[in-house]
Amino acid sequence: MLVTVKGIVIGRREIGDNNCFLDVFTDKLGMVEVMAHGVKKLGGRNSAAASMFSYADFCLNKKGTSYYTINSTEPIYNFYDIANSLEAFSLAVYFADLIKYCATSEEEHGELLRFVCMAFYQLEKAKLPLDFIKSIFEFRFITHIGFMPDLRACQQCACYTDDVMYFLPNEGMIYCENCFKTFVRGTDSFQIDPTVLHILRYVAYSDNEKLFKFKISPKYEKIFSDITEFYLQSQLGRTFDTLRYYKDLQLDYFNQEE
Repeated sequence: MLVTVKGIVIGRREIGDNNCFLDVFTDKLGMVEVMAHGVKKLGGRNSAAASMFSYADFCLNKKGTSYYTINSTEPIYNFYDIANSLEAFSLAVYFADLIKYCATSEEEHGELLRFVCMAFYQLEKAKLPLDFIKSIFEFRFITHIGFMPDLRACQQCACYTDDVMYFLPNEGMIYCENCFKTFVRGTDSFQIDPTVLHILRYVAYSDNEKLFKFKISPKYEKIFSDITEFYLQSQLGRTFDTLRYYKDLQLDYFNQEE
């Protein structure tokens, strides 16, 4: 049975001299593991589409319930230039780990795939700070896979905004200052002002096409990064070694600058 999908390669494991397994995140099948025969041969007809972070049309031969092999490919775009920056590449690998851990198989993920490609494009072009791209990806990705926070209003009094509000990452909800002090006890929280709340709402609720078309001042980048990272980890109940590696690279860079 032949199945045609669009997908991006986010993992690759070498098998023997000429073959490899690919982890491909697709629009119609979600995460799939694909056997790619002969792609390591010089000039192999599917070698371009089988490289890391290649976005392509894949014609897959499905055997049984979930075994796939490549029949043919048609490259659409390859994010080669991400590798020009070690920091950007490490961040792309972190994104790939998130997708592999969270994305389901045999389900449609067209919108999420489109967003993933947009994020990789931003990493490649490097027009926005990497930490800002990371924050947008973390917060939007976690909402895409079913962990949408309720940022509409205070959970207690329905206040839409206030000079000081609190975001509770474990619960995925907000409280105004008065209700927080009155009703909330013993839980992790972030104190946020109206600007931070607007940023969170924008990233959670806007269309994909708008997500990388705004900028924030350095004043808000740090709190935005802290919130998105903590929220994602609290919802998933874990962190990732690739995130630690990305942070270590940043630390080494700042140490060199000093």
